[in-house]
Amino acid sequence: MKVSKVYTTVVGVAAAGRGKRVGAAQNKLLLYLNQNSDRNEKASEDKLFGKNVTTLLEYGLKNFQEHPGIRNIFLVVSKEDFQILQPWAEGKGFILVEGGERRQDSVHKALEHIHQHDELPDMVLIHDGARIFCTTDLIARILHVCRENGSAIPVIPIHDTVRRIQTKQEPSRNWIEKLENSLEKDDLNCELLDRNELFAVQTPQGFRFEDLWEASLKSREENWDVTDDASMLEKIGKSVHPVPGEMGNLKITTAEDLDYARHQFQSSKLLSLIHI
Repeated sequence: MKVSKVYTTVVGVAAAGRGKRVGAAQNKLLLYLNQNSDRNEKASEDKLFGKNVTTLLEYGLKNFQEHPGIRNIFLVVSKEDFQILQPWAEGKGFILVEGGERRQDSVHKALEHIHQHDELPDMVLIHDGARIFCTTDLIARILHVCRENGSAIPVIPIHDTVRRIQTKQEPSRNWIEKLENSLEKDDLNCELLDRNELFAVQTPQGFRFEDLWEASLKSREENWDVTDDASMLEKIGKSVHPVPGEMGNLKITTAEDLDYARHQFQSSKLLSLIHI
């Protein structure tokens, strides 16, 4: 499959990479995949990317680095991680961008950096750095559909029974507390949804650069609050094209996810040794 050269923006490398839910004291993407490593070991410039260790960040970027359709990689990181990552990023040819308060702010900052280059890309991929198992096949599929249709977002079917729960409670990230309060006040509406029509959305998401740049400018102008980049595109009247995602394209969010990722990493290393 022939693809054009594109920029890839890797978003959430640090800005969305806080390690609270995985039980870590730092950005989760700077944790090591080596199973015997300590998830509370603090990253430092001198030993972060050593010979015998592999961070989630390194592993997740490998397929993007090696893909022939990728021209540049922009890493959006937090202010506190910028200095730690800078020597390593420069050595790899990555371009570091300091992130914003929200995900969409971080995306905009990356797009601004891209816009400053003399040669603008036809397409841009926005990827959540916590999805470290994105394959080259998925990247190629996104690039192909995006080139043909102007956008591409990977989706997977939802197999669980799904219900929409509406309450009069104030929005809260603590869903257990919100649910308990709603039950006490009897102001809860629980509606069964048809899961055959529902899909979970993954990254990388691909877009024509000029379309996403227009949507991002409009988002800042009108102060939109969106959960992903495809939502911004739809708000300016552009269509979003779903493509088959991959079940293995897991987002590392919890301690259990991290344990699974480390197991997969060790298994792949073992298979490589067997093949040798």
